[in-house]
Amino acid sequence: MDIILKQANLFAENYFNGGGSRYQEILDAATDKVSAIDNPLDKIKFLNVVLEKSNSEYEKHKPVCRDPENCSKNFAYENIAYFLTQELNRLGVHFNDDTFSDTDRQAAESKLDKILSQLADLKMGQEIIYEDLTKEISELKELYFLGKKKWYQLLIGKSTEMVASGIVSETVAKQIINTFKATSSNLLGQ
Repeated sequence: MDIILKQANLFAENYFNGGGSRYQEILDAATDKVSAIDNPLDKIKFLNVVLEKSNSEYEKHKPVCRDPENCSKNFAYENIAYFLTQELNRLGVHFNDDTFSDTDRQAAESKLDKILSQLADLKMGQEIIYEDLTKEISELKELYFLGKKKWYQLLIGKSTEMVASGIVSETVAKQIINTFKATSSNLLGQ
C-alpha cells in the first residue's frame, strides 16, 4: 500500500472514530493535509479515502437515525460529503453514477483476486511474468477512485499493453477482460 493511502486510512480512523459530528475539524484537518501534498493524483487518493469513510459511516448511521431531518450527525456527514466532493471537483474529479460502490469494489476485487489465483497456478517457470501481472493487477486495486468507466478502460489498456510487450499472451489478456466483461454493464453503471 502506498504512503498516501496509509496516511488517508489513518486520518479516517482517527477523525471518524467518534462519528462525523466534528465535521468542521475534519474538513479543516483534511484541507491542511491535502495542501501539504503536491501531486494532484495523491490529493485525489487522499480525499477519496476520507470521503469513502465519511459516506460509509453515514450509511451506518441512517438506519438508526431517529430524526433524519434534524439530526446533527446527518448534517455533519452531508457537509463533509459536500465539501470533499467540491474539493475533488476542483482537482478534476466529477462524481456521478460512475463512482464505485462498496459492492462494486468488492466484486472487482474478487475478480482480480480470482485472476491472481489462476495465475498462481501457472506461475511455475514463469516467475517474471507472474510478478509483472501481480504488480499490474495490484495497482488496479488502488485506482477505484478513477470511476468505473475509466477504471475499466485502464484494465483493457493494461491488458493490451501486456500483450504488446509480450508479458502475456492474447489468450490470457482476453481471459482477464472476459472476467469483467460479463459484469461490465453493472461495473459501468449501465
